[in-house]
Amino acid sequence: MIRKGEYGRRLASSLSLVLAFAAGCNYDPNVRKQKYLESGMRFENSGKLNEAANQFLNALKVDRNFTDAHYELAKTYLKMGETRAGQSELVIVVDENPNNFEARIQLGRLELGTGSPEQAEDQARVVLAVEPNNPDAFALLSDVSASQGKRAEALEQIEHALSIDPNRSAFHTQLGMLESGDAQGTAVAEQEMHTAMQLDPKDPNAPMMLAAMLEKKGDLKGAEEQDLSAIKIAPKNLNARASLAGVYRRAGDRIAAEQTLRKAVEDLPDNDDAANLLSAYYVQDGLIDHAEIVFEELSASYAKSAAIRLAYARMLISKNDYSRASQIADQVRKIAADDPDYAILNATILVHAGKGSEAFEVLQAAAKKFPENAPLQVALGKVARLGGDVRTAEASFRRAAVLQPGSVEAQEGLAEIANGRGDSALLTQVAETTIALHPSYSDAYVWRGTAEANQNLYEKAEADFQTSIKLNPNNASALTELGQLRLREQHASEGTALLEEALTKDANAKTALQQLVAYVYTKQPAMAMARLQEQVKKAPESSDVRVQLATMQLSRKDFSDASASAQKGMELDPTNREALQVYAQAEFGLGHPDVAIHVWDGWISGHPKDAEATSMAGLLEEASGDQKKAMTWYRRSLELDPEQGLAANNLAYLMVQNGQSVDAALALAQTARRREPNSANTADTLGWVYFHKGTYPLARDLLESALKQSPENASINYHLGMTYLKLGNKADAAMHLKKAVSLAPKTQIAKDAGAALAQMG
Repeated sequence: MIRKGEYGRRLASSLSLVLAFAAGCNYDPNVRKQKYLESGMRFENSGKLNEAANQFLNALKVDRNFTDAHYELAKTYLKMGETRAGQSELVIVVDENPNNFEARIQLGRLELGTGSPEQAEDQARVVLAVEPNNPDAFALLSDVSASQGKRAEALEQIEHALSIDPNRSAFHTQLGMLESGDAQGTAVAEQEMHTAMQLDPKDPNAPMMLAAMLEKKGDLKGAEEQDLSAIKIAPKNLNARASLAGVYRRAGDRIAAEQTLRKAVEDLPDNDDAANLLSAYYVQDGLIDHAEIVFEELSASYAKSAAIRLAYARMLISKNDYSRASQIADQVRKIAADDPDYAILNATILVHAGKGSEAFEVLQAAAKKFPENAPLQVALGKVARLGGDVRTAEASFRRAAVLQPGSVEAQEGLAEIANGRGDSALLTQVAETTIALHPSYSDAYVWRGTAEANQNLYEKAEADFQTSIKLNPNNASALTELGQLRLREQHASEGTALLEEALTKDANAKTALQQLVAYVYTKQPAMAMARLQEQVKKAPESSDVRVQLATMQLSRKDFSDASASAQKGMELDPTNREALQVYAQAEFGLGHPDVAIHVWDGWISGHPKDAEATSMAGLLEEASGDQKKAMTWYRRSLELDPEQGLAANNLAYLMVQNGQSVDAALALAQTARRREPNSANTADTLGWVYFHKGTYPLARDLLESALKQSPENASINYHLGMTYLKLGNKADAAMHLKKAVSLAPKTQIAKDAGAALAQMG
């Protein structure tokens, strides 16, 4: 029997135990993470994807190795269109649970989509090793085979998948697509699509594929109906809307095409791809003025949409309206300051305004927040490269290539760096990687051909250039490289014709114009100048063409006109470092070394990691007679980039001239020669270093090769004369020393050569 008062105490004690148990449940990490998971799945099932992702992330904060949360987060990211983030989560799932075959197949499909068919095949093979009759694995193998052009294997594999699971709608769609590639299989293909639609009426892919087949055989009405059906099934599927717009456009009904894409933006105002589809439509058809009206209306109607404004701003940039684009970017900042796309847009505008350092800081900060964002890494690489920070640029492009193996932009960035430093090995690697991922990408064959041409493998180079032109007859780069190859082979008329053709394809084809003018200039300077003036008229807004004109004027010692032309190039493109470089040289020629140095110092202050720019600063100081400052700049350049050829070459030369370490100078001269193996200048420097080291036969061989390339160079003649003197060949020594005096009278070279001649008696 419970005494009075004891019941109350026992009740209180029981309540305490219950509360303690409940509190224990709340603090039990296994319970907490499971609750987050279940909550996230409820959000996911109801279409609230942001909320779902947050709950899965909360679960992972409790237990970072919670595989189920990683998997659900991966699926959520994929539904949100965050493909890279979804793929990263799937990698974690597969690593922690190798037998999650569903995740492995999904990962394989993503790898195939990002240009890694071998990795996708590996995922399918792993599944089949454990489950030999897994139909999804055979379907994945079929897609891999199709991507590699192996149609017979692809058909066999998808038919095998259907033999295992004949009621899978997606398999019938896949088979139908393969059959549609054969004219005789059209009827079978259409039947497969109808079967797929019967099996899964909610899958929009089959009607979209059927629409493409019907349009191909001229049934535009049928194609329209199928695309409308797909949109009804999946209103958020942009592929269906783009397909319908394409049907209208090809049928000549541009109003319906525009309305379809505009409706997509109105239905999905926060979808970047929807806004980009509409802006791309306007840009492609040259309807920018009309597009501005439409995007102004859309921006007003959807005040909180960053996607619409981002697409609008990019479109304005495509027509060089940076002023208006900047205003739109400010609107984006107010509603989506942390959006990675805003960071890229902001950086683009800053670069155009000549604020490269600010653009770099913006992208660097964004990349730290979003380390898995490949487009951010590409943008960071481009801005770093523009600022001369080659190390950061290369690291960023490599990072982007890892994050998104199929990124052509990342490979383009690496190719540009390889080209800039004459690294044929890297250029070949980048080219072959790109060709493996994108065998129809024309530029990749240009890269490989250029590397082959640099190694004198002319037959292979020509084959690659011809392949590039076959894939894209308008590829100015391929025509330029083939033209240069023809000039090397002494086929002058064919070479110049190819360079001219390149300029008809692209009036701004910098290298084509440069090579054409250089070839003509050696024979007819007046004609070369006339050709440049003609190109200025054809491309009046091209900064590069103005720089080419300024360079020609500079070579003719027409410093005043060279300065004016370079200034115009700088106005057209404030980021064009070459324009500033020619301007500085022209001002130096006009007797204004202080102006030249001041202008160049200004560039360096805005681009402190630009190794090439610091080399140029050294060159200007050297030309003005301050060798000490020049050597300081060259050393700074080599700190930024140990492979900077100009700095290595010039510093090596000044070191031996000033009695500094010959061994250190030798290492630098060898670096410069490796970077520029065909340069008379690097041969002269390395030969002169060998002279100071006392290795006269090596010095003679290099200097003789340099003289063949540049017979009227006073420095080379002096160095070779001094070398012959050391080797006891007094007759040749005297000949070259006298020539040095005649080529450069009243210079230090003439004084030194004269002194040597006097000592010879």
